[in-house]
Amino acid sequence: MISQVSFLNVRFNRLSFEAAVQDLLPRIMGRRISRIYYANAHTMVTAEKCPALTTALNRCDLLLADGSGVLWGSRLLGNPLTYNLNGTDLTPALCKLGASEGLSVYFLGAKPGIAEFAASKLAESYPGLKIAGVQDGYFKDSETDIVLEKIRKARPHLLLVAMGVPRQEIWIDLHANRLPDIACMGVGGLFDFMAEQVPRAPLAVRQCGFEWAWRLLMEPRRLWRRYTIGNLVFCGLILRHVFSEYKMFAARESTIR
Repeated sequence: MISQVSFLNVRFNRLSFEAAVQDLLPRIMGRRISRIYYANAHTMVTAEKCPALTTALNRCDLLLADGSGVLWGSRLLGNPLTYNLNGTDLTPALCKLGASEGLSVYFLGAKPGIAEFAASKLAESYPGLKIAGVQDGYFKDSETDIVLEKIRKARPHLLLVAMGVPRQEIWIDLHANRLPDIACMGVGGLFDFMAEQVPRAPLAVRQCGFEWAWRLLMEPRRLWRRYTIGNLVFCGLILRHVFSEYKMFAARESTIR
């Protein structure tokens, strides 16, 4: 049984990197899991104002902590998530291990051409990995049924959905039941990283928990709001929950007395 941690009204699963890979792969290969998400500070800020995202996060099969903000916030609230499990690292690890077992993956999302490049890079890195199909994320809502039918026919073990938060989680939540026996994973900007459109932070920066600062440095115009205003809002959410728990504790103490 995988332990769960409640953080900002969302249930996270607490797993180490190695345990997550070892747990996920057999469930994906055995077609026993459908919705897998990663959540960072930006996800939690978005969920606060987007009930559909909160619903999707709480309805998934596995929710993993992504980023130092979530780890820090959960520690402050007294129920720590101890492992940073971002999809940019975990997904390639899954594919590397699954290549020898015939894992098949479908790439959905990103700009035209990016998913194809990312898929080819992954297949080149891990011989034996099967690319079941590729579809960019710039399709119309009226074309959703066509896209779903393509995925069903390809019948991958794993569907990687790179549409960004909250679109990818809500899209998976709405349509996973129409993709039976296929594990759907929201992976954010993974395709851009894999296609080398956006450089990853050096390993030392990632290990120190400052990959967010590197990303802000690389894409300031696109990400400044997320990593400045967004981080302040996230801190506000944490403090609000701390104050709320303190009030509840104080109320219980006064009742006992």
